[in-house]
Amino acid sequence: MKKLLLLSFLLALVSCANQETKSKKTESIIIDKLFKPTYTDNFRIGDPANILIIEKMHQYVITKDFEALGELIADDAVFYMEDGATIKGKSTLLQFMGKNFSQITLKNYSVSMSISVIGENGDEWVLMWDQADIEMPDGNVQKVDWMDAFQMKNGKIVAMNGFVKSPK
Repeated sequence: MKKLLLLSFLLALVSCANQETKSKKTESIIIDKLFKPTYTDNFRIGDPANILIIEKMHQYVITKDFEALGELIADDAVFYMEDGATIKGKSTLLQFMGKNFSQITLKNYSVSMSISVIGENGDEWVLMWDQADIEMPDGNVQKVDWMDAFQMKNGKIVAMNGFVKSPK
């Protein structure tokens, strides 16, 4: 009985030591960087539910359900487009999307990676790398890769920084 009690005690000690080692490995390490970010620094993993909101946004664009899309966007949202244009306000954004995305068909849409993060300033973002084949009204198809950063607040999209690449 004493041996069993001693063995249980030793296992508990080893378990506690392993937990301490694991927690030390997952702690954030702050380093001096060569370039200080101008926006924020030291991100941590955010709410995965924000990723689902961005996935729904893409699903609504693909199915051209702009009314449902509008439910995901804040009234004062700002989208910074890859061509340098800025679209301000939900109504303007929905007009833009309705005009431009109703003319094309997104095929073979896939997500390479998405991650939800929170900056040290408290801002929540979803970073997404995705791609699709875009079929134009004339039938031509072009493959496109995107890397977009979506800022989230209270379950709504408040900003997007968009980047696009058309691989050859």
